[in-house]
Amino acid sequence: MPLNIEAARRVQERLAGRVVFLPLPPVEIVAGLDVAYVGDTALGAAVAVRMADLSLADRACSVTKSVVPYVPTFLAFRELTPMLRAYMKLRAKPDVILVDGHGVAHPRRFGIASHLGVVLGKPTIGVAKSRLYGVEKGDVVVDPETGEVLAKVVNCGGKRYVSVGSHATLSDAVRLVEDLCRGGDIYPLKAAHDLTQVMKKAWRRGALSHDEHGDSCP
Repeated sequence: MPLNIEAARRVQERLAGRVVFLPLPPVEIVAGLDVAYVGDTALGAAVAVRMADLSLADRACSVTKSVVPYVPTFLAFRELTPMLRAYMKLRAKPDVILVDGHGVAHPRRFGIASHLGVVLGKPTIGVAKSRLYGVEKGDVVVDPETGEVLAKVVNCGGKRYVSVGSHATLSDAVRLVEDLCRGGDIYPLKAAHDLTQVMKKAWRRGALSHDEHGDSCP
């Protein structure tokens, strides 16, 4: 299904005004979300861990048909559905959600982490491995037109661009991401990514079903 770019742009511009900047609440459980693909099948993973010791609190998966192509700066319209389907299956609901993508460090201040945070009304943080928008100056990314700081560069096995999704401040987001850096990666996101890779193998050998046909977690 082709993406209506102008309609999607209007959605982002309208919802960007609903992004909230607030101090993070006490964080006991944090989740990482990720999506992988096998052909036109989207494999979504949500992994929730306890901040105290990074032990597994819960995990959940989704297997759905991918109907929207990837279009730069419109990632949410492709990946939000598999992410949400996995997230909604979590029994241990996280205090904060990390997303493999951008938050307000986006041309319209509304990347996938912001989209998810506004939809759920929960704290979300974007953690990306590449810069999407803005000018990198030292350890920050700024808007080239306004000079506003959009993201902070955190080193964890390489550069990670951390930006607010919603219901967080940048300083709190950076502090949390730094606390979760383990072995050169951001732990909840790595756990979610690893789960999608297990799902890919299970899907290829016929051991997974679409959400509507049974359990979608290997």
